[in-house]
Amino acid sequence: MVLFQGIASALEKRVNIVPLALLHVSSFLARDGFEVKIISDALYDDYLGEAIRQCKDSVCLGITALTGNQISNGLKLSSEIRKLYPDLPIVWGGWHPSIMPESTLENQNVDMVIVGQGEKKFYDLVKCLQYDKLGEIDRIPGLYYKRDGRQFITEVPSVEDMNNFPRAPYDIIDVNRCISPTEYGNRTLQYISSYGCPFRCSFCIEPIVSKRRWVGLSAGRLLDEWAYLYKKYNIDSLAIYDSNFFVDKKRVIDICEGLIRNKIKIRLGNLNGRIPQLVKYEKEVWKLMERAGLSMILTGSESGEQETLDLIKKDAAVEDIYKFTQLCSDHKIKVLFSYMSGIPWSSNPKENKVKVDKEISSILTQVDKLLKISNRNRFMIYAYAPLPGSELYYKAIECGFRPPKTLEEWSDLISSPEDIFQNPGYKERWITDKQFFLITMLEQYIFGMMDIDAKGWLGSKIKNRLFRYIFRASFTLGYWLARLRLKFKIFICPVDFVIFTRIRKLLGV
Repeated sequence: MVLFQGIASALEKRVNIVPLALLHVSSFLARDGFEVKIISDALYDDYLGEAIRQCKDSVCLGITALTGNQISNGLKLSSEIRKLYPDLPIVWGGWHPSIMPESTLENQNVDMVIVGQGEKKFYDLVKCLQYDKLGEIDRIPGLYYKRDGRQFITEVPSVEDMNNFPRAPYDIIDVNRCISPTEYGNRTLQYISSYGCPFRCSFCIEPIVSKRRWVGLSAGRLLDEWAYLYKKYNIDSLAIYDSNFFVDKKRVIDICEGLIRNKIKIRLGNLNGRIPQLVKYEKEVWKLMERAGLSMILTGSESGEQETLDLIKKDAAVEDIYKFTQLCSDHKIKVLFSYMSGIPWSSNPKENKVKVDKEISSILTQVDKLLKISNRNRFMIYAYAPLPGSELYYKAIECGFRPPKTLEEWSDLISSPEDIFQNPGYKERWITDKQFFLITMLEQYIFGMMDIDAKGWLGSKIKNRLFRYIFRASFTLGYWLARLRLKFKIFICPVDFVIFTRIRKLLGV
């Protein structure tokens, strides 16, 4: 069977990371000897063409997609496959189909939808398709399917323990295409160690998909798998793509102690964690994490003002952000801060504009203070977009948001444009054009420049020496211009933003 994952960028920029969701969905199938072809932009230059070629004589086509641009690629492939192989079952899964299974299934090029964890469900479905036992698919939990023009739904089970699943079969893909330099390693590979999150952030869909449950691979299993990947692929670092790595403190301690004891010399980055939890970790735990090679934490700081944090049910205090930053600085751990602005406060546009201006101002003030604690950290900011099913999504509807009705319409909802001048992306009525432009400028230029490590690790991706020199020279100039803009909050006449954005696009970084 063929498993496909589209890309998330509106401009189709290559993202060289392992298609982790598809690897995990393949685990039972690969263990039992099924031939699985995983297609993504990281693995193939002509990924759509490759998917079409591989579908010949396949059992089914599986597509995973996030809300937004990934749906577009999935729909394009589904449409082509329906024309070429009209009898081939097309199965969708992933975040968006799990939240909106009915509207996903309404699309004429979607036959079935798997909700939630797909490892065991997809395995059981493939066996039914392979051995022509379609009458038994109604026994598969978490499956939406069509029959005689009607939709049928099976009972969705609770979150399953990942320790009962086989390991992700990295060996069925070309892993070396996905290993790349990061700020914490020269050969970084991606990995998932847990599923779900027990917290209640109102903008997030985790409470809907995982029902606020969290399960993680045991420390012993992680250490075995990491040792295997470390030796087989000669990696020096792992990027962990969990929704929340730090839920179980004992597990974190066991992992760190095991890395040290077994002399597994890898650095860990991209570890997602909540500040209210991490500031309560004892000093001994922080020292242990530093010794074990923990190099970068991703955290959703979201806002610089308490009113916003309370609205989005972050259950966090602004002052803890500064304590957390100091702890990370003391232990040489880089932080990737994620902010969000453009929240729907009110159906009154004027009132909402004032609120969003206040949001942005508070974030700028906080970032300036955080830079005084450490200038090694990185900052991201995004314009809020309502994810279907989340609590804040319904608040957005109250403020005038008109939800998309079809899968095609959902594909246009969210974009992460690399060039706002060609593709302004998604924007709703509660955020003005000027505010959206400023958020985009902050994300793609001002905040990007504040990461002094970026000049080195991004530059290392450029193979041409002349182009690498041009990038690093322009980065240095951009850093000082961006620093002045942030310090004095001057964002008019963004000529430097335009030039640097075009240079990055030209050089492919």
